[in-house]
Amino acid sequence: MTIQILGAGGQFGRKVVQGLLDRGAAPGDVVACVRNPERVADLAEQGVQVRRGDYDDPASMVEAFAGADAALLIPTFMPPAARAVQHDNACTAAAEAGVGRLLFSSFGSGRTDSRFHVAPFMLYAESRTRLSGLPWTILRNGMYLDPIADWAPELVRMGELPYPVRRGRVAYISRDDLGRATAAAMMDDGHANQTYELTGPEALSMDELAATVSAATGAEIRFESISDERYAQICREGDENVPEYLIPILTSLYHAVDNGEFEAVSDHVRQLSGAPAETAASYLGRVLGG
Repeated sequence: MTIQILGAGGQFGRKVVQGLLDRGAAPGDVVACVRNPERVADLAEQGVQVRRGDYDDPASMVEAFAGADAALLIPTFMPPAARAVQHDNACTAAAEAGVGRLLFSSFGSGRTDSRFHVAPFMLYAESRTRLSGLPWTILRNGMYLDPIADWAPELVRMGELPYPVRRGRVAYISRDDLGRATAAAMMDDGHANQTYELTGPEALSMDELAATVSAATGAEIRFESISDERYAQICREGDENVPEYLIPILTSLYHAVDNGEFEAVSDHVRQLSGAPAETAASYLGRVLGG
């Protein structure tokens, strides 16, 4: 069985590759498809196939998809309009190459009343995947825990968790859990023409999240509900070098949190992979060493 990941060089894509290998896929049956193959030289050293595939170059994707029994589309971080064109290119190429089943890594805010600025792309991409003419699987990822762990040193310095959220709750999930659930959906039978919601096991308020980060770090961190303007300032002044166009998109993500778009909890991670998603307390305690 040949399994292909378009976007394998990113943080999430690498988790999917590892999830496939952990689940018993032979390295030579896994195809890491990336714009720049040099980025995944380490995967090639493990025996994973590496092919060039560029969302903006349909011919390269037809070649990259050749022989794929299952192919996963992980979207880029381009603005939504550009992503829609890229996704259309990928679906057309997958159909031309005769991919056995097409999977799309979507997001939990793919709904018509979403406050998240990227939601229109998710709605289009899910529909386009279903209309590709291929058996399909939609995987709606929840919000990542990993960036919170990455931000923890700065949170400790500030003594606060500053988000433009008033009342929302989030069923956070780690990329590790998303990677293994996605790998299971790619490798196992019975997932054609199905949609899965991949969330953590509990929905936390921002106060509860701050308390969880405090317990993991040993520092006192409180939640502070801040204005959109202050959040934008934090993005501009931080070490992450957030592009200016991305700041209103990130802000809208927290408006979506307040709109209740990430509070639903699903057991689909366990159903797919055989093990439940890790709690935020467990993940942050393990990663941060608290």
